Amino acid sequence: MTNSLTDDPVVKVENLGIAIATERPIELVKDISFEIRKGDYFALVGESGSGKSMTCHAMMKLLPFTPLIEGRIVVDGQDVWALDKRQLLVYRRKSVGMVFQDPLAALNPVRTIGSQMLETLRIYYPNADADELRNRAVDALRGVHIPEPGARLGVYPHQLSGGLNQRVMIALALLGEPKLLIADEPTTALDMSVQAEVLDLIDELRRKNDLTVLLVTHDLGIVRDRATHIAVLQNGRMVEQGRAADVVSAPKADYSKELFAAASVEWPGRDTPERKRTPACLTFTNVNKTFFASKRDRRMGVGIPAAKNLSFEVRRGEIVALIGESGSGKTTAAKMAMGLEKPDTGSIVIHKSDDGKTPLKAQMVFQHPRDSLDPLMKVEDQLHEVLKVHGWRDKDKRHAHILKIIADVGLLPHVLQRRPTYLSGGEAQRVVIARALLLEPDMLIADEPLSAVDVRIQKHILECLQRLRDRLGIAILLITHDLRVVFEIADQVVVLRHGRVVEDVPVSTFTDGARDAYTQMLINAVPGKSIRSAAEALSEFNLPGGSALVAE
Repeated sequence: MTNSLTDDPVVKVENLGIAIATERPIELVKDISFEIRKGDYFALVGESGSGKSMTCHAMMKLLPFTPLIEGRIVVDGQDVWALDKRQLLVYRRKSVGMVFQDPLAALNPVRTIGSQMLETLRIYYPNADADELRNRAVDALRGVHIPEPGARLGVYPHQLSGGLNQRVMIALALLGEPKLLIADEPTTALDMSVQAEVLDLIDELRRKNDLTVLLVTHDLGIVRDRATHIAVLQNGRMVEQGRAADVVSAPKADYSKELFAAASVEWPGRDTPERKRTPACLTFTNVNKTFFASKRDRRMGVGIPAAKNLSFEVRRGEIVALIGESGSGKTTAAKMAMGLEKPDTGSIVIHKSDDGKTPLKAQMVFQHPRDSLDPLMKVEDQLHEVLKVHGWRDKDKRHAHILKIIADVGLLPHVLQRRPTYLSGGEAQRVVIARALLLEPDMLIADEPLSAVDVRIQKHILECLQRLRDRLGIAILLITHDLRVVFEIADQVVVLRHGRVVEDVPVSTFTDGARDAYTQMLINAVPGKSIRSAAEALSEFNLPGGSALVAE
């Protein structure tokens, strides 16, 4: 692989500035400069709102507004913002490919995978016949290790898992054999094992095709394992960049030190006493649930089982992590607990409070925050609406309570005046968590609440959940694919596979090597798992153990 310093860089960003053109221009990115050479695996890291995605979209000239641009972006020898429309089309087809954060949003839901791939291939090969185009589409899917690629051409995006949809996006991005692949948070919503497969695939394609990769991520475990070079952004400015080994082992900027310390994997070494005999909050007993595509399938008994003799319990003041790969039945279990789905057989009991009469209050944090927020209402209005429906008539008391809750999840008051469209992924996730906490529930069912949140804010929210548990005795059923979150906060771990419980053990014994082979596979897929504990990292970086991990 060529990577000589004498080669012209594939990407050269010089003093980039991006601002929204208003009466008083709003600066989003300021004075960013970096170079990416052929074959590099360059990681752009930072918290939500740091300017990572904005910089990448500027490299594609895909910003959702008319910006004020300073500096230059040169990719494959072309000044991107100096290209006319015809040149820009050629540039996007031949020089750069992009994998977006949410494949379901980027793919057309009413067209098959094959029709979308063939449409793109016709642009690249206008003289090819239908058979040649189909063969190229099959080869492209086979190249990203999609099983039965010919059959996949006839399916729709919603019929594929998140991991397969992301592979389709990678195949589409590489159809034009670009020099640069931009991957914008490509594994945010994927479970650990699928995440590892997608990242392995990108790395394999980089090595095989001498491809240059620009990875945008807030997951520093991935950066440690994969990147050759790292650039750290904070509030739209570059604070540090260099070779990955140098930045990871000896970061210079205080922000970088704190960021990498917060991302360290702390294996569960704490002693967990025998399971607390506090009263049960939620109990699943031999629950079964099967989904059928049609009435005919139901009559024939041909369906997709989501729960098979599912049994576990959550006790008051306990945090239980429900983990497993996509399709293992985690979200179905959460919906059944909230009464949004009914089990076919078995029982689900939300127990009563100490008076024996009132059922315990439960709230849910859904997986996709933007889908559960009204896009036309300001955040403040949506939070006020929740409290008004539940009898909070005093506006001043509502406002004071809202300010307290949003501070708990690391949001600043100005976020209340925004609509969800103008929130970053991390901000939208925290708004949904805040909404669930407004009514001070006895039990919180959180479905992937941290999947779009960067590591420092993740730490802050986990500390918030622990405080709520310690102060109010709140029980939490935490559904997650991120074992680092499990190690940080959980008391008990329930592992699901194909709707069955594989493990139900205290977190202290989870990594003792005596677990089921499937559980061990999940543990082995954790990125950055060889890294020392957060306390050791803080000590080495000369940061105080109580360093504040809060939103900027």
